[in-house]
Amino acid sequence: MTNISDQVKVFLDNDFIIRKCLFRNIISLRALSRYIIKSLGLEEKNLDAVMSSIRRYKKEERMKTELDLKKVFSKIGVKTRSNIVDICVKKNKKVLENLNKINSIVDIEKGDVIRVIQSEEGIRIIIDEKNLDKFFNYFSKNDCISIEKNLVEINLHFTQEASKTKGIIALISSSLNAEDVNIVEIISSAPELLIFLKKDDLLKALNVINNLEKMLET
Repeated sequence: MTNISDQVKVFLDNDFIIRKCLFRNIISLRALSRYIIKSLGLEEKNLDAVMSSIRRYKKEERMKTELDLKKVFSKIGVKTRSNIVDICVKKNKKVLENLNKINSIVDIEKGDVIRVIQSEEGIRIIIDEKNLDKFFNYFSKNDCISIEKNLVEINLHFTQEASKTKGIIALISSSLNAEDVNIVEIISSAPELLIFLKKDDLLKALNVINNLEKMLET
């Protein structure tokens, strides 16, 4: 069973906003401890142990984590692509057979997009919206669980060392969430990170990403 110190570490690793407030000393240690106890389903008697774990985390992780992240984000490359559609189809034999033909609807040499993600309950296919009609040459609307249009893709290209740096996805997702930017889909393929969101959120998201290095300095 995971001990309290490990649970607190995982919790803080995955919430950049809380972690930043902790490192800036603008959050009550006791209030944060009670919040973590509630979030993790711990008991009130664990309050002292949680507080001790937070203090230890703050001392050990602050400098190392932020220096590593600052180095990674100082070398980031950013590309965007608009008019993306995200389609979730049912996972069955017929769909899987047609999935083998999906490459024929895109022209990779001309830069067309195709991303395929298989999960337990469905298969997510991400393509350019211009190829949607071609998509329905192989799939029916009954095959589709959902279709999300008017999306944009943000491609974050990191150096190879980023794959060994923890907290990158947590930093990006929590920073976007803090600005009320909803992530429709996120795909990690080191050293690239692909983020899909609504077109209306693009400028706000780019502003957040462009300011991440500066945020790590303060």
